[in-house]
Amino acid sequence: MTKFILGIAVGVGCMIAINKFFGNKISSKQLSIQKEIDVLCNENEKYRKRNKDLEHQVEDLLTENAKIRKQLKNKDNIGDDLEDELHNLKNEIKKIQLRNDNLSRQLQDYIEALKAKETEVLVLKNKIIE
Repeated sequence: MTKFILGIAVGVGCMIAINKFFGNKISSKQLSIQKEIDVLCNENEKYRKRNKDLEHQVEDLLTENAKIRKQLKNKDNIGDDLEDELHNLKNEIKKIQLRNDNLSRQLQDYIEALKAKETEVLVLKNKIIE
């Protein structure tokens, strides 16, 4: 029975030694693989956060771009409205200048007619006086 207990003790001791020897090798490999996985997970998380930040930046830039396009469109519309108004005012000025020229000619005609009548009145006065 002592041999049996001694055999069991030696067997258990060998099993412990084998587990420690081979277990450490597997453990160190597992640890290095686990460390590599952790490093890759950390890098992946950094890239995910960076990608998320870049997506937000792209969204912000797209929103700003849409706002600027809208402002540009509004300014173009205002510019077009101002050009239309300028064109209308130029046409109005031309009409007023033509009317002014006509009125000026009419006034000149009236002045000449008035001078002619004044001359006629003077001639008639001179005839009456004589």
